[in-house]
Formats: sequence, C-alpha cells, structure tokens
Amino acid sequence: MRLLFVARAMHGMAGGLERMIVTIMNEMVGRGHEVALLSWDREDAEAFYPMASEIRWYKLHTGDAARKANVLTRLQRVPKIRRSVSQFSPHVIICFQGGPFRAILSYTAGMGIPLIAAERTAPTLYEYANSAWGKRKEHFSFRFAKRITVQFDRYREYYPKALHKLIVETPNPVLEAHDFAVPGAANEQGRFTLLSVGRLSYQKNYQVLLQAFASLADRFVDWDLKIVGEGEDRTSLKEMIDGSPNLRGRVFLTGTTSDVASAYVSSNLFCLPSRWEGFPNALAEALAHGLPSVGYGDCAGVRDLIEHGGTGSLADGNGSCESLSKALGDLMADHTRRTKMGNNARLSMRRYLPSACFDRWEHVLKQAAN
Repeated sequence: MRLLFVARAMHGMAGGLERMIVTIMNEMVGRGHEVALLSWDREDAEAFYPMASEIRWYKLHTGDAARKANVLTRLQRVPKIRRSVSQFSPHVIICFQGGPFRAILSYTAGMGIPLIAAERTAPTLYEYANSAWGKRKEHFSFRFAKRITVQFDRYREYYPKALHKLIVETPNPVLEAHDFAVPGAANEQGRFTLLSVGRLSYQKNYQVLLQAFASLADRFVDWDLKIVGEGEDRTSLKEMIDGSPNLRGRVFLTGTTSDVASAYVSSNLFCLPSRWEGFPNALAEALAHGLPSVGYGDCAGVRDLIEHGGTGSLADGNGSCESLSKALGDLMADHTRRTKMGNNARLSMRRYLPSACFDRWEHVLKQAAN
C-alpha cells in the first residue's frame, strides 16, 4: 500500500505524538509499504525523531505551522496539497488529530481517497482546552472518515453513537524494557527521585506537581523531583521553583533528552499530573521500566494505564493538590510497596508489545484502503 501520513508540524517536535507518527511510519516501511509524510513545515524542517530514508516528506512551506492559518494561507495551500497527494497517489491518508483531518478533508475533496482520523487524545480535552462548538465541529467532520482510531476502546463512549461503527482501538506500542528501575533503593548519594516526563504545558499541569512536592519536601528530605521535557511553561515553573525554599535545589528541569530510559531506570517513583491524555507514552514507558506511578483518577488515559493499588496510585479528582500530595506521600513513604508495584508495572505493559499494536494498525489501514 501507499500510505500518506499527515501532521501539522514535525520540525524539532519531541512530543509523544510526533514520536508515534514516526514509529508507525518506520514500521510500515519495514513491512514493505510505500510511506510519505505531509506537514505544514518549512522546507528546512528536520524531524526530532529519526525517520526511515525511504519516507518521502512533502513540506508545504506556506504559512506558519505553529499558528492557525488565515483564509489566504489556506487558499495558497490548496494547489500544493492536491499536487503532492496526486503525485504520491496514496491508497489511504492518515490524519493525526482533528485539525489536520478537517484540513485534508476539504483540500482533497473529490479525489476519492479514504481518510483515517487518528485521534491521539481523549475527547475530554474539550473540557479544558476547547469549545463546545469545536467539539461539535470535529465530531461532525469525523462522519466523513473511513475509520476513527482511538487509543482505548472505552473512549467511544465520548463520541456520538453515529460514529461508533467507525471507531477502532489502536493503542500505542510500548517497547519492552531491558533495564529496570529499583523503586525501593536510594541512589549512591542516598537520595530518591520522583520523576515526570512530558511537555511543560497547560495540559501536563506541572504547577500542581510543584505545589504537591513543596508540601511534602520537609517530610521527605531525601527526595528530589526531576522533570524531563521542554515547553512554554518553563519560565513560570522556574519562577515557582526559585521562589520556594522547599523547591530550590530539590526540583530540576532537565530539558529534553534522547536517552529517557536512563531517567526511568535511575528513579524511584513516577508522576504524571495531566489534565487529560490520550495514551500517555511517558507513563507507559515508566511502567514498562518498573516504575510505580501516580496520576489523577479522573484523567483519561492515566486511569487506563495505572492500576490503582497494583501498579501505582490514582489521586482523587483531577487537579487537586491535596489528593496528589496524599497519593505521592503514601508511596514515597513505603519502599516495600513501591518495589512490589514496580514488579507489577513491568508485567502490565506487556499487553502493548509493538508487534501486536503494529499488526492492528496495519489491519486498520488495509480495511480503510479496501
């Protein structure tokens, strides 16, 4: 098959979405399919994650990929997109997230190419980051998709019943770890590490994690907090750290890394305080590396991966500093429990081994193409 993947922007993007797009494309190349990528990026764009050399990358180089396009820019994109699509002649187009899907739906009108709407977040995001009108608009456009991929089957309950027959579950693949954390043991300096990995953004809600850690710092003087990632909230988070004696010298914003596995292995507990997720890759990877984990019980995606009391702890609600502090404190205080949960966590992620997940993706692509 000829498969065309579409994303808004890929240049230098180190997020879970971009990594998953590249991972799936590389796998499909390895399975003998012709693969191309279409994005709104400039001609000099470079992907953060390594892409197979066989992948063609069509870069629109029209407008700013990071901003919503005006009417003129959209009109300028029409001939470029239709020309690129005609040149590659895909059997199916896979659009990651709603915005690119709606754009390609209009840009390729009349070309007769089936489209897949690849959702990478739970629809609960509309409770925080979008409008009711945006939700209705997206769900209406999805009626024209050949398939809608979601990361957990229960997410279909968030969609109108008219869409249920189009929805298929395609969870993200989770690589099997070869090195594992030792959650109950301090490092050579006698210290323990609470780890989080994610974009420094509104979605991840790191402000509440800093507040929760500050409330625990005096009780757990041998614990540090490490946050791996970059984003627009770095400045405000740094100001919070510098302004609190309970955080200065105890919280570290390390930026992005190409060796995140080392961070998992050298930590003792993981926390993802997100407001919403889809399939949180960092959380899945932490669990696969044997890290017991904490998140909010009302956060879609987080509650789907953490088994409360088995592989970690789910704090009550979504966004409460008090409930997060309690969940973290209970596990920070219990080395034996963390060790047991870490062993359970390793086993729990085997259901997402890459081979099975890629088989499912390939099956969905073949169905849509046919």
